[in-house]
Amino acid sequence: MCGICGVYTVDNTASRPEFDAAVKTMMARMERRGPDSHGQWTDPDGHLHFGFRRLAILDLTPAGDQPMHSFTGRSVIIFNGEIYNFQELKTSLEAYGWNFRSRSDTEVLLAALEQWGPQGALEKLNGMFAFAWYDRKERQLVLARDHAGIKPLYFFVDPAGRGAAFASQYNQLFLTPWGDPGAIKTDVLHLYLRLHHIPPPHTLHENTFQLEPGHFVTIQADGRIEKRCWWRLPRDPESDLTGDAAVDAIAGALENAIRRQRIADVPLGMFLSGGVDSPLVSAVARRQSGPGLKAYTIGNPGWGQDEASDASQYAQQLDLDFHLQNITGDDALAILPDVWAAQYEPFADFSILPTLLVSRFARESLTVALSGDGGDELFFGYERPRSLLKDGRDFRLPWVVRCGLYGMGRLGLGRKRSEVIAARTPADYYFGVNSRFSSSDLKRVAPTLTSSPLDFDLYAFDGYRGERHLANYSRHVEFYGQLQRGLKKVDMASMYHSLEVRVPLLDREVIEASLRIDPFIHMQGGKRKQILFRLLERHVPAGSISQTKRGFAVPLGEWLRGSLRPMAEEMLSTGYLCSSGIFDRAGLQAYWQEHLTGRADHKWGLWSLLTLQQWHLENRSNSMEV
Repeated sequence: MCGICGVYTVDNTASRPEFDAAVKTMMARMERRGPDSHGQWTDPDGHLHFGFRRLAILDLTPAGDQPMHSFTGRSVIIFNGEIYNFQELKTSLEAYGWNFRSRSDTEVLLAALEQWGPQGALEKLNGMFAFAWYDRKERQLVLARDHAGIKPLYFFVDPAGRGAAFASQYNQLFLTPWGDPGAIKTDVLHLYLRLHHIPPPHTLHENTFQLEPGHFVTIQADGRIEKRCWWRLPRDPESDLTGDAAVDAIAGALENAIRRQRIADVPLGMFLSGGVDSPLVSAVARRQSGPGLKAYTIGNPGWGQDEASDASQYAQQLDLDFHLQNITGDDALAILPDVWAAQYEPFADFSILPTLLVSRFARESLTVALSGDGGDELFFGYERPRSLLKDGRDFRLPWVVRCGLYGMGRLGLGRKRSEVIAARTPADYYFGVNSRFSSSDLKRVAPTLTSSPLDFDLYAFDGYRGERHLANYSRHVEFYGQLQRGLKKVDMASMYHSLEVRVPLLDREVIEASLRIDPFIHMQGGKRKQILFRLLERHVPAGSISQTKRGFAVPLGEWLRGSLRPMAEEMLSTGYLCSSGIFDRAGLQAYWQEHLTGRADHKWGLWSLLTLQQWHLENRSNSMEV
């Protein structure tokens, strides 16, 4: 796990001293991603400059350092992540005559790209990664991202046509030799405030981009840029597995995934919650590794959603070396500076706080942790809408969605159990249920922000074709929606503490097996994630598995009226929010007073605004132009 950055020019200016200085500055901003070593490389022709920081996981010797050159001398790579099937690929490449000087997966990836080309190599990879590969013979730069979007990659294209830059962190793009990338895109700002994060491919400033999961970009020497998709989650996969065969398929795929992802030359352990996903991953990892597997949990005693007791019970049943750290509200408030510092783009999901805490705690003993991320999105773990339209009606009439679990009547999910959501289409429903800032509140706070990007099509719905189609649509939008937010959160929090987090449930073999299972098998008996429940029952007593989906909760609304009040009031009267011309002072004050007096609960909207302001102070205080 590492950090990468670089600049690519259409002329030979990259060898000039200012480019070297700029890349060094970009590298310094991602030092926490790779504290073990660093490296730079400039193309002898002067067109490309690579910067790299290393968190050493495999082959801790200098043979694993980057930038890495192929033994043919044809290409150079910088790479963030892990290729879990690198040993299989290495055997295949040796049959083609490749020789290897290290035990690293980086060298195998480098050879694979030369042997099979970008598209052919990417289709063979099973891992989490973002890399930049330069083919010196073709003078072509390739930027690529893994199938699920586990590792981030951003890039900037100079509007004057002078070149491009790329980085693991969005805030590095403001340090390129070409200066400020561009003005704020107000439609993306609208999207951020509604969804409290910025989904790919969108970014906050003009001329900047977030590479989508399963995509790669080629940049030619003359400045031509082409983006291609190499993997996409199928919208309507064929399902051919039911019953025990479905459970066995996931069991086998998960066994293989965890066996691959346990390979490391540094200490490895677990993130453990009180749910289903991380206990299942922990159970399989413990059986494979033997005694002494460490597991880490953050507790919040006295708060209604504390999972520590459930996690402790799992740890005892699975014979894990359990480590629990209980924290208070004051502890959580004390790490707010870390919350701001970890965010390389505006990110207003407050659950980054416990992720930072557990990452810091685990890093005391570990360099790699396995987590259970991805289980909800792939295995139907969320409450979600179920069609009312079996009698042939369509979505031209308002689509009313009430609260309730799958299997309880013919209705779906609202954000609260007492809430009813009326939506014309499933797209409207999903945008509404994932919004933390209502359209009416946003209109009075920021009247100039009228709409999200016209090409924002995450929730686009192509017409009702039965309940199975609707279920697959739900999984697709959650994979490219909620999952991307969660993965970004984990990357920000873990890399801030120089910890690599691996996600076995997003292994390509596991994903492919999950797609073969009838969606409704996951929801039999009114419970979600039935396949994962049945798998966990093979490791712990069925009665001990928690049926309640919980998370790490903090009294954010109370904090804003108490400990965070001075910061919130300063934010609403000074700084970017007031000077940008986007936000209305009177609207901000009215919105704040409603929350302060208890007439409304605006904690998430206020947190989105506060996060935007703090991100500006951390990264853009010298330039925040619209």
